Amino acid sequence: MEMKWLVLRQKLVLSEIDAKLAKESEVSLAVEMARFGEMEKMLPGEEGFIEQSQRRAWETRLRVRREETAKAEAKVRLLIRDMNDLLGKLAHRGFKPPVGQNELPRNPSGSGVEP
Repeated sequence: MEMKWLVLRQKLVLSEIDAKLAKESEVSLAVEMARFGEMEKMLPGEEGFIEQSQRRAWETRLRVRREETAKAEAKVRLLIRDMNDLLGKLAHRGFKPPVGQNELPRNPSGSGVEP
């Protein structure tokens, strides 16, 4: 049972890292887009330096990164569910979890899903 917990915990931690990296990538692209958008607004005239095709490409990249983030966060939530099931089995058999109460897995903040 301890080996199952260790393997699952490793998967959970790696998935949490992937989710955080995906979110960081999404946010950095959104910031970059906003920065160039603000620069374009400051230029005089109707025509900016960002072409419509470039703007669509950025929006597509941002949408793809949002989807990657959502998928990574969903994987984390599934692994948390599996971890909680395993912890329930451990408790049912009379074992204490190998972590403290504060270290038990929780859903990622901002996911909108209550445990």
